Amino acid sequence: MSVEEAQKQQAQGQKAQALQVQYNKYQEDISEFQSHLAALASKIQEQVIVDNTLSSISPAKREGRRCFKLIGGVLVEKSVDEVIQMLHNDLKGMKQEQEKFQSELARMKKDMESWMTKNNIKIVSK
Repeated sequence: MSVEEAQKQQAQGQKAQALQVQYNKYQEDISEFQSHLAALASKIQEQVIVDNTLSSISPAKREGRRCFKLIGGVLVEKSVDEVIQMLHNDLKGMKQEQEKFQSELARMKKDMESWMTKNNIKIVSK
């Protein structure tokens, strides 16, 4: 094997290694976004359950009732109507965040697919 061929093989090996590192980075980022979305979906589900429970109490029976909400690590006493309003605002914010993360995840997957096409990368299963 000539020196030129050895250098070519070494360059190809380095390129393959760089491509593998980039592929792993894409996979890691996508996995992180999916985990964050799953956690956010869980929080939203919890908020919906609490909201439905509190909203199912008739307004006449809510009057004068108090409940507690954890705000920034501090348990705060509020009226049921105040907590329902806070839950609605929190849910709205979390759903917006969820949509943002979903669009970012879709963009990231699209970027990865175009990167794979550009670099002629194919997934081989074992």
